[in-house]
Amino acid sequence: MAAAGAQTGSALINGALWGERARDWAALQEGQRRPDFDECIRRTGIGHGTQVLDLGCGAGGFCRLAAGAGARVTGIDAAAGMVEIARERVPGGRFAVGDIQFLPYDERSFDVVAAFHSLPFAADPLAALQEAARVAKPGGSLFIVIFGREERNQLAAVLRAIRSLLPAAAPGAPGPTALSAPGVLDDLLAQASVATVNDGIVEKAYEYPDLDTALRAIRSAGLTLLAEQTAGDAAVTDAITTALAPYRIPSGRYLLEVESRYILATR
Repeated sequence: MAAAGAQTGSALINGALWGERARDWAALQEGQRRPDFDECIRRTGIGHGTQVLDLGCGAGGFCRLAAGAGARVTGIDAAAGMVEIARERVPGGRFAVGDIQFLPYDERSFDVVAAFHSLPFAADPLAALQEAARVAKPGGSLFIVIFGREERNQLAAVLRAIRSLLPAAAPGAPGPTALSAPGVLDDLLAQASVATVNDGIVEKAYEYPDLDTALRAIRSAGLTLLAEQTAGDAAVTDAITTALAPYRIPSGRYLLEVESRYILATR
């Protein structure tokens, strides 16, 4: 069991970035992932008394739903601002600021360990997976969600526009789609001695009523804040606005089809 608060440099950096606009993330962006959360609850059978851990819990959106289903929820996230909101949303939950590579929990503690789009941001995703397996009960479920195929993810165009303002990243560097290439996550699961039970796709739409809301939502993510620090606010606004233009529908709303991939595995 690692000491509470243990973090790598990557987690410290991401924690500062993602915590900066946590309120905007909670209000405008986290809810777009509701279909991922619902799929996890359905696939893992979360219910009364289930011990659930959310790795990279963000503002507590999933934990709130799991608690509503009767689970006892625990969440950990590198961003103190996100954890603050999670505690407000789920007063009965247990939340900590920390690194998913160094979990401050005993072995065999949780029936379900979930990770929604958090594993790709770990400096060492294999270490994070091994930690997830360590704290899962024998026969417990690991539910991992990442972005799916790039050609089925219209948000990818926005991510590319934001990344274009940053220095070129090394191959395999942490980031939102770091594990989305075919076979990458599967190889990590095999190395972690975790057995896949089910593998599937969740299709959803990210919707924004207008450009200002879309900009606020997308700028709440850590990657966007990093681009602002590198290239300036105006460059980021222009890049996102241009990337979003094809997804404006006649009503003036923005609608982006997004594919997630989930893997349900067991220790």
